[in-house]
Amino acid sequence: MVEQGLDAGASTPRAAKPEVPEEVIESWQYIVNEVARRLDVPVGLIMRMIGPEIEVIAANDDSRNPHVIGERTLLKDSGIYCETVLGQGTHLYVRNAHADIRSWAGNPCFERHGLLTYLGYPIRWPDGSLFGTLCVLDRTEKDYTDQQRDVMALMRDLIEGNLRTLCLH
Repeated sequence: MVEQGLDAGASTPRAAKPEVPEEVIESWQYIVNEVARRLDVPVGLIMRMIGPEIEVIAANDDSRNPHVIGERTLLKDSGIYCETVLGQGTHLYVRNAHADIRSWAGNPCFERHGLLTYLGYPIRWPDGSLFGTLCVLDRTEKDYTDQQRDVMALMRDLIEGNLRTLCLH
């Protein structure tokens, strides 16, 4: 089985990509647990695009995390923070969704779960197409240090390294 989907903003399917094996996903579980612990947040996620949807592929083990592995939503016009990351192709930091000049109305993470702080990075396949995101969320306003942002970028780089290895086989 292969994963296919739409590149953000594109109307044609991206090239077929290898399925991510369970043992790789298990290692990603460690990554989201560690990132959430180091950044002291209740929610750490790895999201992947599957066709027109985005899916939680790894969620940190924290009872305060309302997201579950396998949870999916339509990406286009969803209002979720990850949609912005994937649409812009760069990281996103929302210190406080209440005070942000962008309207996060309709964002279920914000409206249903009260997750008003977001830090997320795009994850890319070796060919540059988008796989998904690595993100953390919190219910309280957060200022992330350069070191914390570096940890997020490093973990994203590790995930992308796994994707490069998968494409070599």
